[in-house]
Amino acid sequence: MELYSVKLENLGYDPLPYFKEPGESPYSTPELFKDYPLVLTTGYRQPFYFLSQYRNIPWLRSFQQNPVMQINPETAKQYGLEDGDWAWIETPRGRIKQQARLFPGIKAGVVMATANCFYPEAPAPQHGLFTSNPNVLTNNNYCDPMYGSPDLTALLCKVYKAEDDKHIEYKDTMK
Repeated sequence: MELYSVKLENLGYDPLPYFKEPGESPYSTPELFKDYPLVLTTGYRQPFYFLSQYRNIPWLRSFQQNPVMQINPETAKQYGLEDGDWAWIETPRGRIKQQARLFPGIKAGVVMATANCFYPEAPAPQHGLFTSNPNVLTNNNYCDPMYGSPDLTALLCKVYKAEDDKHIEYKDTMK
């Protein structure tokens, strides 16, 4: 185990690990937290997809047809969500729709959205990219100084049941 990185030091970075509060969090942005009281991570991945690849393969898609938002049962109850409900996930930058999956293994107050969603059966060229993809919700204002990536694992959000409790239906062209 390397605690002191000479390579990072040679590149001009701190050679020791340290914690820095995310740019958007209950602590760094308490005013925003009042309106968006949940922590969102956008990294929920499935073993049968690779990032956004393979969603157009019907056999793989049959394992998980819809994008899933994992949420603790107590948090879901607080927001009137039941397992299988369609829900909006909203940040100051937009909102997306995913299906709630109640999961006691996730910390209360945290929502984990399925990453890299699109719908191959939706019309080209975007294939429903802005319907359920959590990249719509991310923030480019707080990028990692070392590698430039925006924070995808600590955003603030709110969730609420979708008004019609249905997802946008696209004509299935995958058959």
